[in-house]
Amino acid sequence: MDKKSRLVDIDKAKGLAIFLVVFGHIVATDMPANNEWYAVLKFYIYKFHMPFFMFISGIIMAYTFPVMEGAKGYFKYVFKKLKRLAPGYVLFGCLIYAGKIAFSKIIHVDGLPSDLYTELYNLLLVPSQSAGGSLWFIYVLMEMYIVFPLIIGLCSQKPVLALVAGVIIQFVPATNVFMLDRFCEYFLFFALGVVVVSFYDKYLNVIDKYCYVFFILFFLSFFTVSYFSPLVSKIVIGFFSLPALQALMRSGFLSKTSIWGMLGKYTYSIYLMNTILIGLVKGVLLKFIAWDGHNFLIFAPILLLSGVFGPIFIKKYILGRIPFANSITS
Repeated sequence: MDKKSRLVDIDKAKGLAIFLVVFGHIVATDMPANNEWYAVLKFYIYKFHMPFFMFISGIIMAYTFPVMEGAKGYFKYVFKKLKRLAPGYVLFGCLIYAGKIAFSKIIHVDGLPSDLYTELYNLLLVPSQSAGGSLWFIYVLMEMYIVFPLIIGLCSQKPVLALVAGVIIQFVPATNVFMLDRFCEYFLFFALGVVVVSFYDKYLNVIDKYCYVFFILFFLSFFTVSYFSPLVSKIVIGFFSLPALQALMRSGFLSKTSIWGMLGKYTYSIYLMNTILIGLVKGVLLKFIAWDGHNFLIFAPILLLSGVFGPIFIKKYILGRIPFANSITS
């Protein structure tokens, strides 16, 4: 596989993945009354959108993984990744906390945070419990970048061992401290992305040739919800979503829409800022109109567009012109 070629389909896949993430963030806690359709749709999207996101992230890591020489090379690689991801995570985690405290006095705010010390503890140790809980993916991604260079070195000859380990730890009870529960939950999907790069061209040929088979298998996988535990159904649905969604972004009707590539370009910025924009717009709208019943059909597209395109506007016309802000949101 040519290491210099750009993975255009992965850019589009990132765009689809972040779009689904933002859609799931429209409602943070209390569901608007008489809108069960959204709750059901969100339930099924959450069965596969983060497994797919982790799979894509694994592909990107393995595809861009450098030749690493010894411990020095490892620490240099990890430091580079943490330097890119950690500042944005900490800064926007703090901004979300400060914003919720400040704006709670004038507009509705979901999940009002507790005291500062508890918030700092949660942000650094239990991100899912922090005001910026939606940023947990970045925290877990940093852990993946710490662990997987070691796994690639240890399992280079037998990558199946990483997949076996990924299946096993799915069923191991884990604490939410350091997000170990989410790390165990998504290790398998990240590992699948890493492993598939070793035979990436063959893999792409298969999903292109049998794309409709993978679409059908993905559809049928949702029936596992009725017969298996939530954990097992998520593993099955998540697994079959990977080739199906990637094939869709390569040759399906969605692949012909340029918007996915643009969203893929701004994925990190959207991830950092989407809940901030959604929360602000929602708070303002709720000052004038309730979001229950049919009103949610007005709220939903406005919040979705705000969460998707608001961060792009801010990144492109504000943060992009400030060197430090540009570097931590790219």
